[in-house]
Amino acid sequence: MDILYYVGSGSHHGNRELLYSLRALEKHCKDIGDVWIVGNRPHFLNDKVKYLWVEDSGAWWQNAFYKTLAAIKAGISKEFLLMNDDFFMLQDFEAGKYPYYHKGEMPEIPKSKYQTVICNTGRILKIQGYPTKHYGIHCPIRIDGEKYKQLEKYYTNPYEPVPVSARCLYGNIFCIGTEVKDNKGKELKDSLTGCYSTTDWITADMFEKLEAMFPTPSKWENVEE
Repeated sequence: MDILYYVGSGSHHGNRELLYSLRALEKHCKDIGDVWIVGNRPHFLNDKVKYLWVEDSGAWWQNAFYKTLAAIKAGISKEFLLMNDDFFMLQDFEAGKYPYYHKGEMPEIPKSKYQTVICNTGRILKIQGYPTKHYGIHCPIRIDGEKYKQLEKYYTNPYEPVPVSARCLYGNIFCIGTEVKDNKGKELKDSLTGCYSTTDWITADMFEKLEAMFPTPSKWENVEE
């Protein structure tokens, strides 16, 4: 199964989080096909990645959707595993059997710009009779490309685009997930998802821990650098 990362231009760490995410992926994932990088290309990646340039031209929720859609149209495997650059896998797993996870009900009252997108998505799902589980959890999600393309109608409002989360749309429309606690924070720890995600600002101490856990360069790195 192919793996997809969409990469923006907002890393404060020279994309080192992606470097360790790839190392963790190679160590623990048992059925990796091609790794696709869509968006910016960090300097440490070699030609073993499938690279696709897509410019960030909208809000984060639009960029995330259209970068994923671009990979589907470019020929990524029919089903693929969608990763974030700050996801670090801590347990062995098969991408093709990775479960669907959510973190309970989506909020109805936003407390941040991000939650505004989530709340909008929840209202749309509720109106259309779908569940309203929060699939914006910090772990991978399996995506079927043909199903994902059906979400484009939520992004093509001819008057004004309404902010929506593609992960939450996809999860509630097409998946049945298990509720777990989101494994994101300042300390490395295991969870049912087998995935850990750092806080938005990764400390030097955390990078030292990641280096200790994943010291071996992945096959997608320019090792001479």
